[in-house]
Amino acid sequence: MPHTESRYMQSLGFNDARLFAGPGDAIAVGSTAAPVITRNAVGDWSLTRTSAGAETLNIAVNVTQQILRRTGFFEDLQEQFGGAGISASAAPQGRPDTIGAMSTGQWITPRTAFKLKGFKLLSVDAVYRVTVANLTTNTLRVDQTLMVNNVAPAVTAVLAATGIPTVVQANPYVTNVPLPAAQQIYRISPDQELWIEMTVAIPNTSKLDFYGFDMLVEFNFN
Repeated sequence: MPHTESRYMQSLGFNDARLFAGPGDAIAVGSTAAPVITRNAVGDWSLTRTSAGAETLNIAVNVTQQILRRTGFFEDLQEQFGGAGISASAAPQGRPDTIGAMSTGQWITPRTAFKLKGFKLLSVDAVYRVTVANLTTNTLRVDQTLMVNNVAPAVTAVLAATGIPTVVQANPYVTNVPLPAAQQIYRISPDQELWIEMTVAIPNTSKLDFYGFDMLVEFNFN
């Protein structure tokens, strides 16, 4: 531990954070009409659409709106066990002078790169129910959007459109979709968004109840 004023900063992230973005957190649009927030029963709320023809629904959540981002910074760690004070510091050392000063080789070597901070999205559970008629298609994708002044949004595919179940069943699907290993990285840039989007081709009379995206996230915030 440091013996001068500094922060304690962990090097490793925790990989067990869960974020649930429910109906009130999602943006939903439709080619005919958008799904609407519906109370199905006590504790059973969804974005619901019963189609009046062949329609396309897009339901999206901005992950960077759900969780803190940090960009990372250098350590300010210092160590000194000997001497009457700490060089170039106004803070007193606070230890007896009886211990001799450390040799050069005993000083902690400062880091030369930022500590990794922020969050990395690992996987997404899509939670939804299909009744009356099977969906035509249903896909989930993840995209990163970077905003720069007076430049068109730069969109990078993080997870390509991935097919998820379309068949009618009485109870909701909870379908896990992991991100590719190469895209399980910390998202730390300013002016950056990370979108999860479900695109549904829904036929006439089919009903979709969207409950939310449950996200598994690694985080390092301290």
